[in-house]
Amino acid sequence: MGDRGALTAGLLELAMAESPSLFLSGRGHARLSTVSIASVICSIAQSAGLDHLTAHMLRHTFGTSLVRDGVDLVTVAQLMGHARLETTRAYTQPSQADLERALGALPVDD
Repeated sequence: MGDRGALTAGLLELAMAESPSLFLSGRGHARLSTVSIASVICSIAQSAGLDHLTAHMLRHTFGTSLVRDGVDLVTVAQLMGHARLETTRAYTQPSQADLERALGALPVDD
């Protein structure tokens, strides 16, 4: 299994877990706080020359990408760990192009 396949399998297993935690402490037993996660991502981003990248931006991009690829909102909510669809909706606001594509998909009688 390639890197992408292993990552996909791991994320799927995580999404189905009772209390999923993607980021764990160095010992692998405790969840990292959101502040710790943000700090780690900020450090990695700065090392890569991406000074303005944040954990929130990555999360937003993850949800938005799934929705734009046609994944239903319920599935996206589960993958993002949201109990409420309204929370997921805030991460996945449609662009003008998304709205135009949706309207273009409507059947039209000639």
